[in-house]
Amino acid sequence: MKFSHKFRFFTGFVALSLVGSLCFSPVSAEAAKKASKKSAKQIAAEKAAAEQLEAERQAAYNKAIDSNAIDGWPQGPQIYAESAIVMEASSGAILYNKDMDMKNYPASITKIMTALLTLENCSLDETVTYSYNATHTIDAGSSSIYTTEDEQLTVEQSLYALMLESANECANGLAEHVAGSIDAFTEMMNQKAAELGCTNTHFANANGLHNDNHYTSAHDMALITKAAIQNEDFLRISGTAKYQMQPTNKRDEITYMTNHHYMIAPYKGVTKYLDDSVIAGKTGNTSVAKGTLVTVAERNGMTLIVVTMRTQSTGEKGVPLFTDTALLLDYASENFTRFNVSENETNFSVAGSGTSYIGSAIFGQSKPLIQIDTNAGIVLPNGASFTDASPELTFQDENTDSDVIASLSYTYNEEPVGTADISLTKDNLQEFTFDKETDSDETADTDGTEKPIQQTHFIKINVRMILIVAGILLLLFLLYRLLRHLMKTFRFSIHLPKLHRRRARSRGRRTFFTGSKTGAKNKHSENRYHRTPKDRGGWDDLDL
Repeated sequence: MKFSHKFRFFTGFVALSLVGSLCFSPVSAEAAKKASKKSAKQIAAEKAAAEQLEAERQAAYNKAIDSNAIDGWPQGPQIYAESAIVMEASSGAILYNKDMDMKNYPASITKIMTALLTLENCSLDETVTYSYNATHTIDAGSSSIYTTEDEQLTVEQSLYALMLESANECANGLAEHVAGSIDAFTEMMNQKAAELGCTNTHFANANGLHNDNHYTSAHDMALITKAAIQNEDFLRISGTAKYQMQPTNKRDEITYMTNHHYMIAPYKGVTKYLDDSVIAGKTGNTSVAKGTLVTVAERNGMTLIVVTMRTQSTGEKGVPLFTDTALLLDYASENFTRFNVSENETNFSVAGSGTSYIGSAIFGQSKPLIQIDTNAGIVLPNGASFTDASPELTFQDENTDSDVIASLSYTYNEEPVGTADISLTKDNLQEFTFDKETDSDETADTDGTEKPIQQTHFIKINVRMILIVAGILLLLFLLYRLLRHLMKTFRFSIHLPKLHRRRARSRGRRTFFTGSKTGAKNKHSENRYHRTPKDRGGWDDLDL
């Protein structure tokens, strides 16, 4: 019975299994078939998308390079960025141009302008209190250090978060701190861009998150970066690889930050792009803007600014965003040379010293009155000499208070390669201070306390003008002495014969009145002592 019971159980289980297999096998097979078909569609779609992206990359790669069309200019490399520029910062010379004025979405390289305006209007130790609007109006998943409402950071801490971690809420907080609101700050951004000569830029926010009305160009970003690197704090912060932010009123732990620029810091373990010559930079990326990158490097005495925009990534870390920039830095440093203007210019200086020919040693003044900016330079292709550049002298408006009186603008094959200011030397504009203190009786307040009032007056003495006036007065004095000498000499020579005739007539009159005896005696005397006058040669022998 036991065996029979077990047998029935076993046969029942087998029967159920067979029925289940018959019922479910067709369904599973159909599901597997559908799944395989869906996977094939996905694979085909992904393949098509990859091919499309590769076609776009190749189209961007094959795009014409404008600077390669310049006669005698070094041929620049093909890169995957759709728009790019290499500018030498000290001269403003553009060494590489690939559709540099094309309008593009900048993404987070916008934050360079945000940092510039913040540094121009704030002290690093000021406290920024973050609002709800600043911390809650950024895109979910975008770059952030997760600053919360009412959290307090210093301006310096906020700038590190802005430039290293690209924290979008910190861009908002700094904008509100500087201008009172993000909208007011964007107005400042656009005004500053115009002042810097940007012609294809309009900012709509402080962080670079996508907005159809938020755009710029590689050329304009180079101009903005050129202005930003004049600030030492900007260079220090944006060139920092790692930073530790101390606990705040809302967080108890240290916040560790790493620069996202692969050439400055080993971000996400990538070290092959590290470059000691790179001193500053900023990354950017959105799905619409694609990859954007600003890099500043010092090579061969040049400060090179590289901006690339609309770079489609291959999916490999750093490719081709940083490989493009590495190629451009090598191109610029290997094909161009910087010349110091004051050390090489001879057409507007004395003995190549960079000083004006107006120099004088009168009154102990041995220094020149004007000089060429000793830091100014021009950049030329290797093999070209300084004299191959053509200078143009432009005088500044006389109504300005600046010491700059003129500027030299240089071109090479009609391409601008640098400028140099000509200014009055400060040593020749001497300031004298005259202090005047009133008596204590005159400065006493009604309460009996004395408050001395000191008035300071400054008198600027323009030595050049003094020398010019002194020279004119000296010339007039010498001319006066010469004319006086001529007049005296001329009068003596002309009136001398008249004097002899007068004396002769006087002697004749005396003879007529004194009688014949005397007249005879005088006549005898005249016959005795008479001499024929010597011919004096007329006007030609006058001794003047």
